[in-house]
Amino acid sequence: PHETFHDDPLRVLRAIRFCVRLDFTLHNDIVQAAMSKRVHHSLHVKVSRERVGKELEGMLTGKHARPGCALDMIAELHLAGSVFAFPGSFPGDTGHVFGPVTGHILGVDYHGCCGKDGPEAVALAATHRARGWDESSALLALLPKVMESHVGEREMFLGEGNNGSPSVMDSRLLHICAFILPFHNLTFPDAKGRECSVTTHMIKEALKWSLKDVQAVSKILQHVDEMAEILSEIRTQSLQLQSQEEGGAVQLLLPFPCRLRSGLLLRSLKEHWVTCLLTASAWEIRSCRRLEENNSGDSTSTGAIDELPSRHFYRAIVDELDLDECWKVRPHLNGKEIIKELGLPKGPLVGMYIEDQTRWMLLNPKGSRDECMAHLVERKREREQEVVQEAEDDAVVDDQNEQNVGVANGDGKTSPDNTDGSKHFSKKFRSDVDQEAEMTLNNDW
Repeated sequence: PHETFHDDPLRVLRAIRFCVRLDFTLHNDIVQAAMSKRVHHSLHVKVSRERVGKELEGMLTGKHARPGCALDMIAELHLAGSVFAFPGSFPGDTGHVFGPVTGHILGVDYHGCCGKDGPEAVALAATHRARGWDESSALLALLPKVMESHVGEREMFLGEGNNGSPSVMDSRLLHICAFILPFHNLTFPDAKGRECSVTTHMIKEALKWSLKDVQAVSKILQHVDEMAEILSEIRTQSLQLQSQEEGGAVQLLLPFPCRLRSGLLLRSLKEHWVTCLLTASAWEIRSCRRLEENNSGDSTSTGAIDELPSRHFYRAIVDELDLDECWKVRPHLNGKEIIKELGLPKGPLVGMYIEDQTRWMLLNPKGSRDECMAHLVERKREREQEVVQEAEDDAVVDDQNEQNVGVANGDGKTSPDNTDGSKHFSKKFRSDVDQEAEMTLNNDW
């Protein structure tokens, strides 16, 4: 197997694909060969990234595909770093021209610069990456339960006779996002000094997937922390209510998440919001468990941490808040109408009022066009008042600065009157001090 994999390293990925699809168990000789650094290096440098991406695509889709098992096997065989290669680690990486990879993995600072770091720095970076891939496997292990819980909530919603079909998750993107999620806080500079995401680079350059996939993964991982924060707040509220009920209080209902905040998040994610929700759910659960492990010192602790936050958020979006597909709602006024009605010049100012309209419509889903227009007129009046107030404040500051300059030069109104034609008191004082110092120096000499 060693020579076979070395001659064509892509065979190791095919072995994983067939093993998962046909539910085989890899022979120990194949496992040992697949875990050899020589094969890993060959996969890195001998196989085109397009072929790697195509082989991975075959593991994630199609009949009998089990994406979670396939990705977990890639991690177990230590092939993750060769498949999801870091910037600058493989030949022909045009997306990475210079600059180190920096950021943090699971809260630990990371710094890596391919081929330019010393042995200790290289070993430390490799240790951090290995810890990240271990976390990837832990996230994959949570996905079946997270997905099952979501499917149950969705079927319950549809079973209640609700009209329409709520947005669905993309299992393929969900598994990919969860797998590379531990590295979503790493960046590197491009040729123009702009910060580029390492996870986006993995999909775009290391796998050569389509632009649509690149944009989808980038969007999901860009908002996963905000989604996880909302879920964490829901969990905190749930625990507080449970504490109150145990104290003898009546059963209380969990409040809905903020409509404006949730709506803006969904408008950014669009059809990928469910996939982001489930990714964030696994991330939030793992964060809670890592905290438990750190506090208890038991790395095997699982705790009673369930998927309640994601179920509650999903139900609120598709039912009570009715925000699903809110990004498809037509605005009351387009840009041209806003310019005409408010008398605005063309430019970025128009975008501010379009954003004002979006926020107002999220907070007032049943509001009319006239009500929205009245709100925009009021916002224009407030902005004009803010401009006038800022101008007045600047004028006051300028007057104070002129007075201070006058005092320092001896020309201000607060300077003492010098009717005898003598110098200003501050200048005269400095002159007297200088003369006294000069006389002392001469006497000492």
